Amino acid sequence: MPDDNHPQGESVAKSRTEALSDGIFAFAMTLLVISLAVPPIPEKDAPVLLPGILAGMWGEFLIFVIAFFVIASFWLSHHRIVRRVEYVNDRVIWINILFLFFIVLIPFTTATSGDYSNVLEAVLLFHTNLLIASVLLTLMWWYIIHHYAELNPGGGEPGWKGIERAFVIPAVALLAIGVSFVDTNASFWCYALIPVIMFIVRRYKRAI
Repeated sequence: MPDDNHPQGESVAKSRTEALSDGIFAFAMTLLVISLAVPPIPEKDAPVLLPGILAGMWGEFLIFVIAFFVIASFWLSHHRIVRRVEYVNDRVIWINILFLFFIVLIPFTTATSGDYSNVLEAVLLFHTNLLIASVLLTLMWWYIIHHYAELNPGGGEPGWKGIERAFVIPAVALLAIGVSFVDTNASFWCYALIPVIMFIVRRYKRAI
């Protein structure tokens, strides 16, 4: 029996949306490690060959670290966005599903760009994946803010506090895409700017 107190258009409880999202985030973060694969080595040759092979994987490990912490950042932002509301409607659900599609895709684009970090198309695939996911998350935030009264009845004004964080990953991903056309390997280091930018934003907000 439908609940008359729920806002019109709600089709799935928020708790189920959160459970699905948390499961996919956990799966994607775990699946990332598959991109770190050491090729088979004869046991007798391992003491000689393995150290060099591991050292040669530093690029793949760097991309793994970037992808892991970017997904963790997505999860934290997603939690902060969804916790604002009591209900979700069909549009929030479908934006969330599209967002999760690109989260699930990250292990694939991570593995591809890690294996072929000198191929522009492979690297662009990774950066574009993160860009689209971050834009969809920002879109979800924007939609919730503009339909806050429907999704969180009696919750007052949501405000735009923290909105600047929503643009950090898209901006860095766009920068990485631009750098890719000059140096594909150097483009991955652009993501090191994320914590630096976040720190600067927090310090600036405290100062004003």
